[in-house]
Amino acid sequence: MPLFPGTLLDIYFRMESQETKKLVAAIAEEHYSITDGIDGNLNYLWYMYHKGTKKDEFRPFVYMAELMLLKKYNYITTTELQNVMGMMKSEDKDNLHIATLTIKNLRELRIKEHGIYSKDNEAYNELGYTYAFDVLNHTVFLQTMAEK
Repeated sequence: MPLFPGTLLDIYFRMESQETKKLVAAIAEEHYSITDGIDGNLNYLWYMYHKGTKKDEFRPFVYMAELMLLKKYNYITTTELQNVMGMMKSEDKDNLHIATLTIKNLRELRIKEHGIYSKDNEAYNELGYTYAFDVLNHTVFLQTMAEK
C-alpha cells in the first residue's frame, strides 16, 4: 500500500505557500551538503532538488528525510513520526499544513541546538557515513516516491 495519496498531496503542494517552499529548499540544501563527497547517488538526488531540474519541487521523501534526521537526533519518536506521516497521508489539507509546521519547528529546534550541518560541525561527525542507513535509505525513498 502506498504511503501517500498522490492526488491530494499533489494538489496541496501545487498550492503550497512560500513558507513551505522555503522549508523544502532549506531541507534540500542541507541534505545536499550532508551527502556531498560521501554518497554520490544520494548527493545527485539532492542536487536535482537543490540546484537541478527539480528545484523547488516537493516530493514526500523530502519531508521523510528530514523526519528521519530528526528521529536520529531524538527530536521525534517513532510513534510521533508515524503520526506526522498520518497527517501527510490525510485528505485534509489542514493536516498537511500541521505536518509542515511540525517539521519546520522541530528542524528549527535541531538547528538551534546543534547548528546547521557542516563538515566542521562536530554534532554531525558520523552523519555522512550513516545517512544512507539512518536517514534516507532505499526503503524510505521508494515508499515515499511511490506516489507523487
